[in-house]
Amino acid sequence: MRICKVLNVNRRSYYKWCKIRKPIANNFKQEIANMISEEHNNVKGIYGTIGLKKNIENKLKIVLNLKLIRRYKHILNLETVKRTKKGLSVSRAKEKNLTNKASYLVECNFKTNKFGTKFSADVSYIKCFDETLYLSAIKDYFNNEIVSYSTSNNNNVDLIIESYKDLKNYKNALVNIDQGAVYFSYEYVA
Repeated sequence: MRICKVLNVNRRSYYKWCKIRKPIANNFKQEIANMISEEHNNVKGIYGTIGLKKNIENKLKIVLNLKLIRRYKHILNLETVKRTKKGLSVSRAKEKNLTNKASYLVECNFKTNKFGTKFSADVSYIKCFDETLYLSAIKDYFNNEIVSYSTSNNNNVDLIIESYKDLKNYKNALVNIDQGAVYFSYEYVA
């Protein structure tokens, strides 16, 4: 057959498909497809393959293979809803029209040829035995040197402001931040 040659499909597979009237996927069962599609819609598409498998096992007491569920989701064009990171990101800040957001002056131009003109600031956490220690550090883009830092048991504005104590000599310097929640405080922006 000419269409089999054009589509590069085995002739025997084509006649088998015409006879049985099933999709080209092997061992396709409409009952399983309906069950997976129904459960996917019941959970509003938030479960991936593993979550959908566990949901079907708990609810319907039917054990299905992960590859089988993945194959059926692909055949039925069932897509998982992508979750977003919780918290206040820059895009969510724009949606909420926060007026206290610091201006982004670095404009992705991180190179500098003079010490003390452009800095980067961020907060890291260090897990200890009894609690978490927070470290706020400021790095110079010129030579990647840490020019100032502070530590605290709390991730708050006081930690950030304390880390700026050694930058008083750099009046016109730019500081690049990740616009995290502590950087939205009015004290920091001021």
